[in-house]
Amino acid sequence: MLGLNDIQYLYEFLFWFTTFFILKKVWHKPEIRLIYGYSVALFNLLAVFFFSLSSIKGKMNALDAFAFGFLHAMVAIVMITLVQLSKRIDKKA
Repeated sequence: MLGLNDIQYLYEFLFWFTTFFILKKVWHKPEIRLIYGYSVALFNLLAVFFFSLSSIKGKMNALDAFAFGFLHAMVAIVMITLVQLSKRIDKKA
């Protein structure tokens, strides 16, 4: 029923629930925001690499790989931009 018999959803929920509360406690530290932003950007660029690799190996349609890769590349660019803006704002304050 609604895929709720799969335990993976519970694991994912617990992971994000825990991550949210850990970040809530330490988000005021600029270095935490910096590390988080760069790690999210890095994971998204890694996803772009894996989508490209899947397309090259023929395991994924080239247009699908391009679409997903483009999405993750945009997320990485946004995260890097936000980190840079955050660093600039922290220097002014």
